[in-house]
Amino acid sequence: MYAILSRELKELEKMLYLRSIVKLHRIDIMKFILFCLLFAWSLVLSAQNIDDYKIFSDAAGEHSVLYRGKLPMIYGSKSPNDASTYFAFSTNFLKGGVCFCGKQYSDVALNLNAHTDELYVRDPITGTYIVVNKSFVDSFSLENHRFVHYKSEDHSVLDNGYYEVLYTGNVLLYKKIRKLYFEKTPDALRVVKGFTLEENFYLWKNNRWHRVGTKRDLKKLYPEQSKMIDQLQKTRGLVFSKNDREKALLETITFLDRL
Repeated sequence: MYAILSRELKELEKMLYLRSIVKLHRIDIMKFILFCLLFAWSLVLSAQNIDDYKIFSDAAGEHSVLYRGKLPMIYGSKSPNDASTYFAFSTNFLKGGVCFCGKQYSDVALNLNAHTDELYVRDPITGTYIVVNKSFVDSFSLENHRFVHYKSEDHSVLDNGYYEVLYTGNVLLYKKIRKLYFEKTPDALRVVKGFTLEENFYLWKNNRWHRVGTKRDLKKLYPEQSKMIDQLQKTRGLVFSKNDREKALLETITFLDRL
């Protein structure tokens, strides 16, 4: 009796063992099928990405290297007007060129975010904005405005960033354009948001940078031409006020540098 019972228990153990093996094989088979499906789907997506990139690359041509930057910061106002925009001159993208990694790229749609000091390029396919990688930008132009990327360890006068070049000769005249964000509450029901323009001018003379903005600043840098500066201001009607400062500085420095 004991022998019969022992034999039946062994048969039961063998049957349970076989069932467990079959169950494990079924799980392995399901895993294998799932892996095959995922692998096939990844190939489809990869092929689609390659096709999409080829379309983009063909449309962008050699300029495709410019469109590999990050997406810009999103502002609350989707369509800022020219009077209160974070862009340097206009909300419209302008035709320009970029010297990127030492190579010149022409006929691209550009704009300068003067709030974050970032150069935007417009994607030729989607029309979206992309931030050009600042580390590799040497200079760029927006129609008749020319900019350089100032990079130096000396930040005593100029911070690193984009500067418009107003004059080059024996001296250099740069302009820094900044858009400063503000919020105002004229009453309890309204919050006015926007950007104000700030412009600073810098003159490279005597192997160093000087911040300039007034006639007095120029007289300090050109003491021997002090009377000539007064005469030039009078004869040309130059005014060193906020709205006319650039014209007054440019005409005066151009005249003095050519003496």
